[in-house]
Amino acid sequence: MYVEDEHQRDWDEYAERLTYSLNTAYDRVRKETPFFLVHGWDPRSTIEASLSVGNTQRQDVQPRRWRFHIQKHYLHARAQAADLLKDAIAERAEAHNETATENAIEEGTQVWLFLDRVKPGYAKKLAHQWHGPFRVQEMVSSYAVKLEVVGTPYHLYPVVHIPKLKLVRQFPTRPAIDLRVPPEDRLDFDEEMLPEDSWAPEALGADVFEVEAILDVRSGRRTRYGRALKEYLVRWKGYVETTWVDEADLNCGGLIYDFNRRRTRESRFEAMQSSEPTSAE
Repeated sequence: MYVEDEHQRDWDEYAERLTYSLNTAYDRVRKETPFFLVHGWDPRSTIEASLSVGNTQRQDVQPRRWRFHIQKHYLHARAQAADLLKDAIAERAEAHNETATENAIEEGTQVWLFLDRVKPGYAKKLAHQWHGPFRVQEMVSSYAVKLEVVGTPYHLYPVVHIPKLKLVRQFPTRPAIDLRVPPEDRLDFDEEMLPEDSWAPEALGADVFEVEAILDVRSGRRTRYGRALKEYLVRWKGYVETTWVDEADLNCGGLIYDFNRRRTRESRFEAMQSSEPTSAE
C-alpha cells in the first residue's frame, strides 16, 4: 500500500482502511487475527450483518447461547495463541543459541568498545566505530561491565553492555618456542651476517640534515613528479626553525609512518561524538 499523492497529504484517507487491514490480517504465529484475539469475534461488514447467519428459527436466536458460543471460541483461541507464542519464542531462542558463543569477557581482559555516535558532517559507515582498547575493571552483572576510562581521552560512562564489546585478540595460537640456551651462549645470526663496519654510525654529508620530528602535513592541488604535492612540517635536529619539505625529499620513513599513524588515530577519535553518555539500562 502506498499514498498516491506525491506530497503525501492524503494519508488520512487511507489510515482507517490501513488500520482495518492490519487488525484483520492473519497472524502466522498466533494463527488468528489481532481483532479476534482482542474482542473475541471477527469483524463483519454491513452486508454480512444484514444477512441471516445459521438457523434463526431455533437456538441461534437466543442471545445467551450465542454469547456462550462466542466466548468459548474466544477463550480457546487465546489459549492456543499463548501456546503458539511460547513455541515460537523457544524456536527463535534455539536458532540464536546454535551460533552463539560463550562470553569470554572477564575482569582484567582487554576489549574494544563499539561507539556508533559520530559528529555531524561525518558518514557513520565510514567512521571508525571500535574504540579502545579498554581494560575491564569490574563485572557489574551478567550483561554489563565497568571499564577503566581514567587516564584515557574518552569521556563516557564506564558501565556498558557486553554486546557492545569484543575481545582484543592476543594471538594465543601463535607457535612459541621456549629457549633453554643461556643468553651468553645464544648466537645472533643476523649479527653474524652483517659486515664488520655496519655498526659504525653513518657520517652525514654537508648538505644532509637529520630530522628530529614530524609536526604537521599539508597537501594542495599543485603537482610534482606527476603526483599531488604533499609537504611535511619538519623540525631539524639541532635547529629551532621548522620548514616545510616535500615528501620526496625526505628519507625518514619511520618518522613519517609514526606521524601518519598518530594522525589517523586522532582523526578517528575526533569523529566520535561523546556528548551522550553510554550507559547500561
